[in-house]
Formats: sequence, C-alpha cells, structure tokens
Amino acid sequence: MFTLKAKKTGPSRDTYKFFAKALTVIFITTIVIVAVSSMLGAFVFGFVGLFKIFGVQYDSFQSLLIFLLLFFIIGFVVDLLSIFLINIFSQQIKNSKNKFLVRLVIDCSFSWISIHTADELIRSINISFITELVAVFLLFLLEVTMDINSKEEKNNSSLIP
Repeated sequence: MFTLKAKKTGPSRDTYKFFAKALTVIFITTIVIVAVSSMLGAFVFGFVGLFKIFGVQYDSFQSLLIFLLLFFIIGFVVDLLSIFLINIFSQQIKNSKNKFLVRLVIDCSFSWISIHTADELIRSINISFITELVAVFLLFLLEVTMDINSKEEKNNSSLIP
C-alpha cells in the first residue's frame, strides 16, 4: 500500500538540543566570569583603599595592577611552600593554640615575602614596612575567616540526613 511520509517543516529536534546546550554553556560561563571578575575587582579595590589609607605612593593605576599581578604570581609559588610547611608542622603539634601561632608565623612570613618582593621589583610603587605588615595580617585574617566559614558549611551539611 501507500505510506505517507511526514514533511519536515522546521528545524529538527537535534538543532533545538544543540542550541539549548550552547545557551546553557554560555550562561554558566558568563556566571563564572562575573563571579571571578567580582572577586578580583574587590581584591584590587581593597588594595587601592588600603594603599590610600596608608598613603602608599604609586605612579599609575597600571603600575598598581602590575604590582598585584606580580604579587599573585609570587604569592602562588610561595603559598605552595607555605601550605606544605604548615601541614608538616601541624602534624607535629597537638595544641590548637600553638597550631594557630605556627600558621600565623609561617603564613604571614611567606605572604610578606611575596608583597615585599613585588614591591622591590616594581619601582613605581613605594610601600612602607608597616603597610606591608598590615596588609599581610589582613590577608591572614581573611584567609582564616574563609577557612572557618568553609568548615562550618561542611559541618552543617553533614548534619543533614
């Protein structure tokens, strides 16, 4: 007998799936870019504010961005060694107060090395020693606060059955 074939009148279902997946990827990528940009912007403007408060002299905003980029690069390398040393010493120390003090000394020392090295390499920025120490201590407090918040979130999520 005769069979009738359906005539395709529009885009296929595969085309819709492709566009739906592409739109999802674009949307998620945009969200990630906005989140990372917001965090970096807050960090940059935080340093700008700190430098304004303490009277740090820098020639241009570009030199400040180069300083921060250099600080990130040096800090990343130095932070790996810092984390390694903190973990080694933390295993040997039983008292939580002593662990915190060891973390404070190691983390602040290595962060200061990063800031001071970036400051010495960039001639268009002059940061005083006191400002370097204040920045290092504020970064340490920020890191400890973030660690405490992440541990609390893990504990709260583990209580949910």
